[in-house]
Amino acid sequence: MLSAENLRKAFQASDGAVDVLRGVSLMVAKGESVALTGESGSGKSTLLHCLGCLEDIDSGTIFLNGDALHDLDDDGKSRIRRQKFGIVFQQLNLIPSLTVAQNLSFHARLAVRENAEWTQELADKLGLAALLHRYPEQLSGGQQQRVAIGRAIASRPEFVLADEPTGNLDEDTAEAVMTLLQDLVKEAGAGLLMVTHSERHASKLDRRLHLKNGLIA
Repeated sequence: MLSAENLRKAFQASDGAVDVLRGVSLMVAKGESVALTGESGSGKSTLLHCLGCLEDIDSGTIFLNGDALHDLDDDGKSRIRRQKFGIVFQQLNLIPSLTVAQNLSFHARLAVRENAEWTQELADKLGLAALLHRYPEQLSGGQQQRVAIGRAIASRPEFVLADEPTGNLDEDTAEAVMTLLQDLVKEAGAGLLMVTHSERHASKLDRRLHLKNGLIA
């Protein structure tokens, strides 16, 4: 289980501190899929980054299966990101100098859990088997999105954190990618917390959390 209690996070602006998270508490069970919704600027991406040990919190607690994440140093947070989380970034963050095959297996190699058979299975299911030797710039937006999803799942993480994984795709491609994401997360036995603006996609997950004014409404 991934749980957070009373998370607070502020950023400094020219006119003072801006409170983004003002006491967020939540729980997501392993194997559960949860949509995180809210208006632009409500702090959804910040919350996802704090839970995934990408951003430091100002106060509060984060636990993953009983282990405290909020007290970890930088090395500890890096280890948790490698071993426990699969993250699909809003900007994808594919490595341009690596092929599709290398991007797919990148996170799994860092986690020392690379499995060629599983990676090939992912490539087949994602429709990438014929594209493994290409580079990200040679792919369409939908294909790049599929690589990002495959990379996040290749290490068989305990939790997948996805930030608008279909945000830049047309409706048909978004529907296909969403279905693949849900199926692959389920097959990996992971939990899913997904930021989305889509009511349709949110309705397909087990549960929804809504962030408003820095709090879960």
